Amino acid sequence: MHFNSIGVFQPVIINIAPNATIEIGDDVGMSGCSITAREKVSIGNRVLIGSGVLIFDNDAHPICPANRRYNYEGVVSKPVIIHDDTFIGARAIIMKGVEVGEGSIVAAGSIVTKSVPPFSIVGGNPAKIIKTNIKEIK
Repeated sequence: MHFNSIGVFQPVIINIAPNATIEIGDDVGMSGCSITAREKVSIGNRVLIGSGVLIFDNDAHPICPANRRYNYEGVVSKPVIIHDDTFIGARAIIMKGVEVGEGSIVAAGSIVTKSVPPFSIVGGNPAKIIKTNIKEIK
């Protein structure tokens, strides 16, 4: 039996702009998350994504006040890449341009604004490296 002990308060929501791509690898587990792509979001194999996670490759709205409501001209997008065997904890936010390295863990509630090295644990707001070389931990 598979279940999420935290619970799921939303379905998996995928919002994709024309000409954008979302790639999802094999054996990926998602527990009610939102993924938005205007350019590209790539999720590797055997990735676990916790309840309430947000992943987006763009700012969602322009910086210019005159364009925020109805004109998406000037919205900045940068691809997001989540490599194989990563775990993204509940309610974490992965921002545009971030690459989460193979085997890494993003702690619950973290806001990830910078790329994460492989086999690392990051956490906080903004997320910072807590531990590296976790493939060596037994």
